Amino acid sequence: MENKSEVNVGKFVGRHLSQIKLMTRLLDHELEAAKGAREVTLDRDLLENVLDTLEIFTDDCEIVSGGSRARAKVENKPVVARLN
Repeated sequence: MENKSEVNVGKFVGRHLSQIKLMTRLLDHELEAAKGAREVTLDRDLLENVLDTLEIFTDDCEIVSGGSRARAKVENKPVVARLN
């Protein structure tokens, strides 16, 4: 017999995957809009929203599964630009 918390985590993740699916469609659309270019330009606000959604999803999953948050949320962290 499965543990009750495992079943709840599975249902929780299943219900909240729509947020992740929406983000994958959005990012796929941005790739298509780049029309095969090697570089893709994303609006800073869009990227921040994607990261926020992923952090919220993972934090909620950790809370539901009974795990503690391993990392503290860092506000106003410095932004480093990468030039590759």
